[in-house]
Amino acid sequence: MKLLPTCVASYSFHGMLGEGTCDVFRYLDLLRFRYHVRYADIWTGFLPTLDDGFLGKVRAALDRNELTLANLCVDGPHVWMDDPDAREAHKKQMLDMLRAAEKLGAKTVRVDFGGTDGHTMPEEAFEYIVKTYREYASISADRGMKIGPENHWGWDRVPEYLEKVAAAVDSPAYGHLYHLRNFYDEPERGEAYAISKAMHTHIHANSMPYAKDVIRRLANRGYEGVYSVEHHSGHLEPERVDWQLATVRGLIAELNDEGYENEAKPSFFDGIYNIGG
Repeated sequence: MKLLPTCVASYSFHGMLGEGTCDVFRYLDLLRFRYHVRYADIWTGFLPTLDDGFLGKVRAALDRNELTLANLCVDGPHVWMDDPDAREAHKKQMLDMLRAAEKLGAKTVRVDFGGTDGHTMPEEAFEYIVKTYREYASISADRGMKIGPENHWGWDRVPEYLEKVAAAVDSPAYGHLYHLRNFYDEPERGEAYAISKAMHTHIHANSMPYAKDVIRRLANRGYEGVYSVEHHSGHLEPERVDWQLATVRGLIAELNDEGYENEAKPSFFDGIYNIGG
């Protein structure tokens, strides 16, 4: 029996954050007392400041709830910006984020490539992205973390670019946050890459029809990260996360029952919701 750890990404409560009814501290309490998980996945929208005093309070709340920060999910700064001044500003912000990640005890950090058009990464951008990730990976390795992009927008969704950057960075501290099956093209190639490099996962609600086999493949590959539920509707978030997390836990239970070495059977949930048909 494999014990596959689950958690809930704080982005799952972005609607409540916008309404002013959830902050990072309520989120951490929800993880411990409602969802009964042992890992957190903090989106930086829940960190209004990187002031040492505030970060100290967040770290204390993590410790008080006996939670480990599986991932710091960085939005805002990303690696490439066309304007050199903006690029440098984003790098400065990202270095501050890496310091924050260390203070919070993060195991992984996600920061994106950038690029508004998914299929036109110029050589200048590629060289800068590789150089910058090498620097970030060196810092992360020294702090016991991994760092990498997530296939959810821009150049991160092109399997060719993901493979090319990873090969050039060539660091054990460089990984990938796998947002299940979200590629511009060549989805099988993208999935094979993401599973081979996964440091963290985001399992969204739309992935329920195929998440079971992805979880099986990740486990068989030796993935040691967390299976993180990420909800996107922005409405009835606590209740919908209840369902989504319970479904992922149910899929894991089925895999434990069937054996990970075997092809995944159709899930019980497929029949209940007809989500595969």
